[in-house]
Amino acid sequence: MTVGRSDITSQQTLDSYIEEHTALALYLINELALGQAFGRAVAASDLDVAAVNQALGVRATATRHQRWTPLDQPEAQKLAVAVRALRGAVDACVDGDVPTAARLLNELLERHRARPNLHGHPGGALVLAFHSPSSGPADARVADMATGLAMIIGTDRTARLGRCAAHGCERVFYDATRNGSRRFCGLTCQNRAKAASWRARRADEDRNTPRSGG
Repeated sequence: MTVGRSDITSQQTLDSYIEEHTALALYLINELALGQAFGRAVAASDLDVAAVNQALGVRATATRHQRWTPLDQPEAQKLAVAVRALRGAVDACVDGDVPTAARLLNELLERHRARPNLHGHPGGALVLAFHSPSSGPADARVADMATGLAMIIGTDRTARLGRCAAHGCERVFYDATRNGSRRFCGLTCQNRAKAASWRARRADEDRNTPRSGG
C-alpha cells in the first residue's frame, strides 16, 4: 500500500502516527545540529553525549514519555551523526532539492534498518512503529524519524518544511498554517525580524530626508 495526496485529509496536518517522529526529528535538529539560532552562533555540541541526552530528556518530559532512559556514548554518537543527516535532508527539502533529501533519507532508512511493524511494551497497546522491537535506541529513533520525514515527501507536503527566515537563525519547522504562510521558527525571531525591518526603514528614511542648511 502506498499513501498519496488523495489519501491525506489535510495537507497541513500530519497524521498522528508520524507526527511524533517528525516533531522529534525537527526538535533534535534544532537542538543539536545548527550553526546559528535566534541570531547567535551555536557551539558545536552535536556529538556531545550530555547534550544528546539532555535534548532527549527534555523532549521525553514534554511529551510525557515515561520509558525514556539515557543513551550511552556509542548510541548517543550514532544518533547525533544521524541527526546531521536528517538536517541535510530537511535543508534539501527547504531548498527545493527533493532528490537529495530522498537519497539522504533512503540511506538512513537502510542503515538503521527501518521496517513498519506493530509492537508494544508488555501490557501496553500495540503501536505502529518503523523499527524492529530488537533495534537499539539510536536505530529505533532514527528509523522512526527518517520514516516520518520520508512520508512528508511521499505525501507531497515537502513545501510544509520550513527554515526560519530571520537573520542568523537556521531553526527548522513544520508549517501547519492553513495557507502555508509561516516564515519564522517562533515569536522571538518574528519580533527580531520586525525590529530589524523597522530599523532598516528608519535608516532609509534618514538617508533620504533632505538636510536643511545651517
